[in-house]
Amino acid sequence: MKLLPALLIALLLPAAHAEEQYVIRRAVEAGQLKPLAEILAGVQKTHPGKVLDVDLERDLAGRRIYEVTVLRNDGQRSKLLVDAVSGRELPHATPATPRLDMAKALRALLARHPGKVLELELKLTADNRLIYEVQLILQDGQLREFVIDAQNGEVLDGNGHRQEVLKKLMPLPDLLGRLPARYRGTIHEVELEYDQDGRYFYEVELRLDDGRVFELDIDAVSGKLLNDEEVSR
Repeated sequence: MKLLPALLIALLLPAAHAEEQYVIRRAVEAGQLKPLAEILAGVQKTHPGKVLDVDLERDLAGRRIYEVTVLRNDGQRSKLLVDAVSGRELPHATPATPRLDMAKALRALLARHPGKVLELELKLTADNRLIYEVQLILQDGQLREFVIDAQNGEVLDGNGHRQEVLKKLMPLPDLLGRLPARYRGTIHEVELEYDQDGRYFYEVELRLDDGRVFELDIDAVSGKLLNDEEVSR
């Protein structure tokens, strides 16, 4: 297991949610994202100076990018965009302009759903629709996510796709019953997770009769074993 990139991410991305940090760590370990240490080494070669801040974000096209703020040796600050998959530095794109002002969209949403805003982001969907994604804590304490069309202000069903995916998940008892014979043992913990592509999988921790402990990643729809790792306990 690659510990250094995971530690760097935890230290330099303190604002990320625990679930997000888990997804990032898994993506780095699977080779889907460049380790942060490798990204920073490349940045230091082309932009000598002191790294002030690093954020892992998605751009409007959905790509994972590292936003790296550097204090250059000449005293100027630079914000760099680096593709988290290839490590290539990206140009700053001209942002798309929504017709509906963000503040106006937010006022309309809060009038219907009073609460506190946790996160607000402008995104471009796969079908080239500009949307605002909003996370709210409602007055009753519930956490809700809303999707607003950034052109006309229509509140869209942001959970529709997720609900359709969840309906396809294999029942957990059936999935556990199909575990290969070599992993039959005492199951300690099962968690439903998702990767950077939105694919749901179960992470299963179990102990075999010989004392070894394994973490298995199992596709939550097909039941296919995606990854297995022996861990120390």
